[in-house]
Amino acid sequence: MVGRLRTLATVAWRTAESLALAVSAYQSAVTLAGYLKRKTAAAPAEPPPGWRPRFALVVCARDEERVVGRVVGDLLGQEYPSELRDVFVAAHNCTDRTAEIARASGAEVIDVHSAVPGKALAIRAALERIGDGYDFIGIFDADARAEPGLLRAIAGRGPGTDCLQVETVPIGDPEWTAEGYGFGRKARNLFWWQPREALGLGTTISGCGWFIRPELLREELPKVTTLTEDLELTARLALRGVPVTYVSDARVAVGEARDLRTSVRQRLRWVRGHLLVVARYWPALALRAARGDLRALDLAAYLLVPTRMLTRLGASMVALHALTRRAGALPMAIALPVTAAEWLVPGIIAVRERLLTLNRRGVELALRHGVLSLLWFPIGIWALATARVQAWDPTRRTPAEVSDGQRAPGR
Repeated sequence: MVGRLRTLATVAWRTAESLALAVSAYQSAVTLAGYLKRKTAAAPAEPPPGWRPRFALVVCARDEERVVGRVVGDLLGQEYPSELRDVFVAAHNCTDRTAEIARASGAEVIDVHSAVPGKALAIRAALERIGDGYDFIGIFDADARAEPGLLRAIAGRGPGTDCLQVETVPIGDPEWTAEGYGFGRKARNLFWWQPREALGLGTTISGCGWFIRPELLREELPKVTTLTEDLELTARLALRGVPVTYVSDARVAVGEARDLRTSVRQRLRWVRGHLLVVARYWPALALRAARGDLRALDLAAYLLVPTRMLTRLGASMVALHALTRRAGALPMAIALPVTAAEWLVPGIIAVRERLLTLNRRGVELALRHGVLSLLWFPIGIWALATARVQAWDPTRRTPAEVSDGQRAPGR
C-alpha cells in the first residue's frame, strides 16, 4: 500500500513538473517566434479606400478633475476628421469638478450615479446616451494620454475587425513605485502582447484604449458582473470566437499608482476579478481550446498563468529538482534547456530592444520591478481568501501626476 501511494505521488509530481515546463516552453516559443516575425513585418496599414469609421470616444471618470481636461484635449486633437469623432465623459459618482472641467474642455458629459461600483456601469450609461451611427466605441480612463495618430491607426486595421486594444505605455513618472511598475508594463508589451500580435493570436482588453463595435458591446456588457469588466468581456468575446486585436502602432499612455498602498488596493481588485473570471469562464474556454481554437487555448493559458514570473519560478524549481538527480525528478536534458530559454529569451530581447540597459540605472530599474513583482504573491493569497469582495476605491490624483512632463506618447 505504501509503495503504491509513493508511485502515485511520484506520477503526480512528475505530471505537475511536466505541465510547468510545457507552459514555460510555450511562452518562450511564442515570445521568440513572435519577436522574430515582427522583425520582418510589413509597415502599418493605411485605412482602405473609402473606409472612414465614425468613433464615439468615451472617457470614464470618477473624481478626476485634475486630469480629465488633458485626455479630452488629446481626443479632440486627433489627426482624424472631426466630424467622424465625438468625445463623451461619463462622470461616475463624482464629487468634484470633473463634469464641469470636461464640459469646458469640449466633451459631452454624461452624469452617472449608482450605488454599485464599477466601470461597466459608466460604460453602460454612455451606451444609452450616444445613440446609433458609430462604427466603433473607444473606452479611455481619465488619466490617459492619447497620441495624435491613434484613430488613424485604428481605422487602418480595416472594416473586418470587431474589437481592438491599443498598446498601453506608462506615462513618464520618476516616482519609485510608478516607474517600477511602468518598466513591467513595457516588458509585458515586448515579451507578451507584441509577439502575439505578430502571430495572429489575440490580446486582452486592458481597461483603457480599447475599441469595439457598438452592437457587440450592447449584447455583452449587460452580462458582465465583475469589477474587472475588461477581462470578463475578453473571455465572453473569446467564447463567441471574436478575437481582441492588438494594435502596437497606436499607443495610449496610462498612469501607474504612485504609492504602495494605492497600488496594492488596485492590484487586489484586479486579482479578485481575475479569479472570478477563471472560475466562471475557464472550463468553457478550455473546451473550446480542445476543439482546436488556438486563441482560446492561449487565453486559457493566460488566465491560469498570467505572468512570466510564475512560469520562471516553476521552470526554475523543476530545473533545481532535476539537478538533485533524485527519484522522480525529470531528466536534466529536458528541464535545463526549457529553464534556460525561460531566462535567456526575454533577457536577450530586452537588451537588443534597449528595454534593459547594461548599466547601473538599467539594473536598478529591473531589480526594482522584480521587488515590486514579488508583491503579487501576498496580494494573490489575500485575493484568493477574499475573492467575493467587490470594492472599488477611487485613485486620488496629486499635482505631480498632472505635470507638464506627463505628455501624450508621440508628442
